[in-house]
Amino acid sequence: MKHLVIAGALLLGALPAQACDVCGLFLGVQPHDRTSSFGLFYRYRLLEGDIASPALAPGLRLLKHGGHSEAPAGTVERYRELYQVMELRADLWLGERWNVMVQLPLVNNYQSINGYSSADLYGMSDPVVLGRYLVANTKCGPDEDRTVHRFMLGGGVKLPLGRHDLDYRGEAVSPDLQPGSGSWDGLATAEYIVRRGSLGAMVNTVGRFNGADDQGYARGHGLSSTAELFLVREGKKLSWAPSVGAYSEWLAHDRQDGEELAGTGGSTVFAHVGSRVWWRSWVLTLYYQRAISSSMGELMVPNRERLITGIAYNLKT
Repeated sequence: MKHLVIAGALLLGALPAQACDVCGLFLGVQPHDRTSSFGLFYRYRLLEGDIASPALAPGLRLLKHGGHSEAPAGTVERYRELYQVMELRADLWLGERWNVMVQLPLVNNYQSINGYSSADLYGMSDPVVLGRYLVANTKCGPDEDRTVHRFMLGGGVKLPLGRHDLDYRGEAVSPDLQPGSGSWDGLATAEYIVRRGSLGAMVNTVGRFNGADDQGYARGHGLSSTAELFLVREGKKLSWAPSVGAYSEWLAHDRQDGEELAGTGGSTVFAHVGSRVWWRSWVLTLYYQRAISSSMGELMVPNRERLITGIAYNLKT
């Protein structure tokens, strides 16, 4: 796992100064509104729990997450998985209504079973290109009490450029731990933001429609949503926007050659707190999400927490 940490330190050190996954970062009525930016983001996800090893039919490809150790069927083992992403991101506005986001991720995916390392893979993951259209927007005027609304729709694609056939110490590794998915995946987004004075609210939803790789394996389609309240405190040079809310994820069953795989899929709800700080042309993002409710398939390691942080530079002040 040290490889990603070292890579991240080098990337951060190169900056002249000092975030499935489109993560639902706050993209709303804020300082530097509708301004193109470039940034570096880090995402972390921890999964941990007990999984009973199933009896696999002969020839069945390794299932995601639990169930692929050499323990006899029915043996309960402790799984721990850590997914880290260091991502270069360009958020570009093309005129007043069109926005294009490009994400280039470098990942480190780690798994241990009963405290012993069973996977530690790193490499380039699948890039994402997401286009969004500003359907409706009301601009802030001189009246600070004016209510401001925004509604955006978008769609995009995840490109299968990351490796999805790596092994670890000569052993096969499940699809979820691979840097890439090996499939073309579609994305759809919707976002609504309302703000009156310094107080605002945002709802953001991202749908993911996953194709199959060259072995006929397809990860489950997904739907993630963020709902939050935020407070914007604006100054001449420094502005701050803390937020609180909830983040939810739902995953359909994985599929092998079109057949659903039992024991996969499920849903998780996270408590969500965060903050964004703007200073001159820079913006610092930090979000923490803790799982508070989970209903996962018996072969899925439960989600525990997520962390999203990043720094971006706006092209104009």
